[in-house]
Amino acid sequence: PKPMKSMFAMLCCDFGGSDNVYEKDGEIFSLPYGTAHFLEHKMFENEDGSDAFLEFDNFGGNANAFTSYENTAYYFSCTDNFFENLEILLRSVSSVHFTDASVEKEKMIIAREITMYEDSPSATVNRSLNKALFHNHPVINPISGTVESIKAITKETLFRAFDDFYVPSNLTLCICGDIDRYRVLALCEDFFGKIKPKRPKTVFKEEPKTVAFEAIENKAAVASGLYSIGIKCEPFEHNSIEAQKRATALRIAISLIFGRASDFFCNNYENGIINERFYAGLNLSRNSAYIVVSGSGNNAHEVKERVVSEIERFKKEFFTLEQIKREKKAAFAECLTLFDMGEDIVAAMSTNARNSFDEFDCIEILRNITPEDIKTELLSVNTDNISVSIVTKGSEE
Repeated sequence: PKPMKSMFAMLCCDFGGSDNVYEKDGEIFSLPYGTAHFLEHKMFENEDGSDAFLEFDNFGGNANAFTSYENTAYYFSCTDNFFENLEILLRSVSSVHFTDASVEKEKMIIAREITMYEDSPSATVNRSLNKALFHNHPVINPISGTVESIKAITKETLFRAFDDFYVPSNLTLCICGDIDRYRVLALCEDFFGKIKPKRPKTVFKEEPKTVAFEAIENKAAVASGLYSIGIKCEPFEHNSIEAQKRATALRIAISLIFGRASDFFCNNYENGIINERFYAGLNLSRNSAYIVVSGSGNNAHEVKERVVSEIERFKKEFFTLEQIKREKKAAFAECLTLFDMGEDIVAAMSTNARNSFDEFDCIEILRNITPEDIKTELLSVNTDNISVSIVTKGSEE
């Protein structure tokens, strides 16, 4: 609840680009890569072929959707007519309408989107890093699939994916604003009350601890080279408080080593080794985890060597208590500012609803992180499991 004029809603389905192989009733099913994203495209198509986005427009709703490796989310914001917009959202996601012709037409649209994505240097450098780090994990494939993979998607494929994953036990609706919650519950009951199935279990192939390739290099029409360096980590248990604690501790260590206030950033920025596009963080998904360091320039291998050297240095020297205290305060402030914006609240709450903790718990988890927790996670980082993805200046074939 927030006493403000704007209202926000997000309905999140625990079904994304990584859920292409799953088990249901003892049987294994496979979906072509890109199915979750394809389904997102078709979800707002009404039975008569009209576009539900036009209905949102009529009621002043600003609606959109996205697909990640883990989730598909549908959302809107408005200042008036909240329940009219919510009814459109729930109707769109509780039922689907496909024809062979509409699916074939959508393939052409998505194929163009994929081609645009493949032409993006920044997308290329990130996509190639996943391919370099992982052998079998679904993140080696684009969320939207490939031009070839979406050819295998049919009307029947989409109906199966919808029937198996778009069930109430696998959906989370998060709303922020000055809204009657009981009216919301009644509306949800109208659309989803009689549907009881549970989410099937996603199946992952065994993933080796080592990286697949040390380096992948692509050429593109760029003014300066791009690079993305990844250090493969042991995957965290997906949704436990202990996993969140470990991830928080490692993120603090990464920020202390490579953040904008670190010696690494200041010294290398001053010497021209890195620039303002430099970034370091931790990427987590189901059954995957890696530290990523990215930036622009034509010195990717030099940056890689410096990154490894700095991590190894801090494994020995570690951080001062004052440094850890300062970093925790900064992270604490970031946790609190999440609650300033309604759209940030619904995004965080709905996409993380499958976890055994929520955003309020994250504050307590951060508060209780100790220097020993941070050191344990830092020492677990194996800098031998490192890959680099590079996009260099040149004509793209």
